[in-house]
Parts: sequence; C-alpha cells; structure tokens
Amino acid sequence: MPSDPRIAAALAVLQPPVQAIRTAIAATADEVREFLEGASTNGRGRAERFGAELGPFAAARIDPERFAALFAGAVRVDGRHLDAIRRALEILDELIKRHTDLVVVRVPPGHGLLEEVDRALAQIGRAFAAARAVEQVRAGRSDPGAAPRDLESLPYRQWSRAERRLAPPLFVEVEGADLNVGGLAPFLDGGQKIVLAVVGETPPAPLVRLVTPGALVLQTADPQDLVRLLRWDGPAVAALVPETAARFVHDPTAGAAPWERVTITHLPEPPRRAVGGFSAAQQAEELQQLQALAAKPTAGDVSWVASDAAPALAGTPAGSPVDKLAAWLLRQADLNDLA
Repeated sequence: MPSDPRIAAALAVLQPPVQAIRTAIAATADEVREFLEGASTNGRGRAERFGAELGPFAAARIDPERFAALFAGAVRVDGRHLDAIRRALEILDELIKRHTDLVVVRVPPGHGLLEEVDRALAQIGRAFAAARAVEQVRAGRSDPGAAPRDLESLPYRQWSRAERRLAPPLFVEVEGADLNVGGLAPFLDGGQKIVLAVVGETPPAPLVRLVTPGALVLQTADPQDLVRLLRWDGPAVAALVPETAARFVHDPTAGAAPWERVTITHLPEPPRRAVGGFSAAQQAEELQQLQALAAKPTAGDVSWVASDAAPALAGTPAGSPVDKLAAWLLRQADLNDLA
C-alpha cells in the first residue's frame, strides 16, 4: 500500500485506467493459458487424444495423426519457445498479483526520479513483452533457432505507439529536493499519465518545464483535481504539491496560444533560498516562466504582432531607430475599429 495518503486518494480518482490495465493483463493471461493448452496437444499428444475419442471402431479405419492434422489450428512450437511462453504466463500472473503496487513508485531520498520512473515503466512493459512473445509464436513469425525474447524488462523507449496508448497511470512519491522533472519529458507520449506526490519543501513551479502544446500539466494541492486527467486522452503529468507551491493547469484543449491554455490559481512569492540542488535563481525563473506563459497580450504589446512584423524588420538590429519607430507607431495606433 502507498505510504502517502495522497497517493491513495489519487488512485481512487484514477481507478478506471488502473483497473483497465489489470483487466487487459488478466485477459492476456487467459489467452496465453489457452494457447499453451492448444500447443500441448500438437503432434503425438493431439493424435493420441483424437484416437481415444474416436474409439475402437475407428482404430482400424482412421489414422489418428492424419485426422488430427485436419484440426491442427495451433502453430507447432518447439520446446525452447514453449518454455518462453510459460515464463510469459508466469510474468502476467505475477503482475496481476501486484495490484496497485504495479503502478506505485517510491523514490528513495537522494535517488534519481528519472531512473525510478524508467525502472517502474520497464516492469509494466513486461506485460507487453509477454504479449508480443506469444503473438509472434502464434503467428508463426518466431525463429525456432533464435533465443526467446527477454521477458524480464521492456523499457518505455521500446514500447510501440499502441502500447504507449495503453499505458497505465504511474503514481510516484518523491521528495521535493529530488523533483528534477526535466527527465520525464520522454515519457509524456501516447496516453501516459504520471502523478507526483511531492513530499516536503519543493521548488514552487517545477512542472512548468514540462509544458508543451499536447501535454496536460497540473500542479494542485487537491487530489480531486486529478479528475482532469480522466477527461484528457493524451499524455499528462500532475503534481500534488504543498500549499506553498504554485498551483496551475495547462489545458491543451483551452486554446491555441499559451496564455489561453495556462490558468494560475495560486502564485507564491519568489523563493529566497535553495531547495535541494535548485538555487533560488532557478526557482524564480520557473515562476517567471509560468507568469510569462499565462500573460495575456495587450493591444500595446508589440510581441503579439511580432510574427507579422518580423519579415519587414528582418536584419534590423534590436533597438535601432527603425525598430523604435515601429514600436512607437504600434502604440499610437487606434485598433478599436478592427475588433
């Protein structure tokens, strides 16, 4: 069970996708069991079973092996691959028994957040590796002479697009001093969702570094706010932070411009001292970046027309008379009639 009560609350909110992956693993395990039962009746075993079922009357008239071949729907599997498939089934059963522990990670103080998340996802990936191995053998694409696929780990970087869409949410308990979130960017793909329960003092706006147009990013103190993740079909990262941290949401569906997508509900004062390896200056820059993303442009702000003015002013040094004149003309222009 998770030690942080916020993880338990987050699990309750995001129970549907957690249950979905467990259901998918259980269904895959059932398919593997069925496959193994079919594979065990190949060849002589299948012929003997048919011979017994046909009875003594047919014994002198029907060749059991030829008769069995008419119904041999399963692919013939050699011993090495049968061992691999049995191991795949063991892994699937093991993952099912882990319940919520499969998706809950505790980062020991001083350890790397990236490494722990990578390791946890690689363990979840074992379910995909098991399914891949069975499917390859069942489809007859597996080379009998080759070594069976390594089923003990499947790193996230090796997951397919479909597997990334099926990824379950990951719940991570981590110290604020270890909240180096930049390394999480490669995991924000497909349907992957990561929830961080931040313990202790923390930088005020760490998740601002993960804001991209297609990712839902949320910093909150209330686990119930995580319901937003259920409504979003793409990648998402959320942090349950102390009351002293910034609280904001970046919603990819809210608009095309950053200021339309970013809503700040609480902005703390800039920090005055370091937190872990994060200096006060770095933390202040994160707050400034958050404010910049949420700032709505005004009519007198030339930045909102910068993309249109750039071709005309290409090659003009910043602060030159031409640049200053263009800025002055834009400030003096009455644009009310254009609204």
